[in-house]
Amino acid sequence: MKQHMAMGILTASLLTLMVGCSSDSRLGDLAQQVTHEQAVQNQRVADSTQRIAQGSQQLVEADAKARRELIEMQNALRQDQAELAKQRDALEVARAEVAEDRLTDSQTANSIIAVGVLFAAVAPLVLAGISLVGLWREPTREEEGNVLIDELTRELISDQPARLPRLQHNSGEPRIQAADSHS
Repeated sequence: MKQHMAMGILTASLLTLMVGCSSDSRLGDLAQQVTHEQAVQNQRVADSTQRIAQGSQQLVEADAKARRELIEMQNALRQDQAELAKQRDALEVARAEVAEDRLTDSQTANSIIAVGVLFAAVAPLVLAGISLVGLWREPTREEEGNVLIDELTRELISDQPARLPRLQHNSGEPRIQAADSHS
């Protein structure tokens, strides 16, 4: 650009010198026309330079704005990643709690089942033991009387005639003996 201006000034100077030396008016008009065209061209170059400077300034501003936006987006992304990490950690803690609850529930259920099976296995043995204890003791008079009453009641209800047991007195204590079928 400076070369164009220097070239234009040099050309205008030469033409002016030539006009001064020659009396030809055509040469003077030509010099004025070249000088005018050079001035217009210089103005265009100056305008272009200014537009380029403005475009460069706008480009620098746009680049700075884009960089600021990029930094803001990166900061937002980091914050989102940090929030996601917190949520992931909370989810992992909740998952661990659920797994522990399941394990505890499973152990509790297994314990309840084991106690139930043990109770089911021991219950018949306890009942058998109670029955055996009852067989080892001697019946009371009241129990003997109830048995006799039950037998008599059955015989009275049946169609056969009732046979009453005989009472024997041996050694001071009366004993009941069943009636003989031959007597």
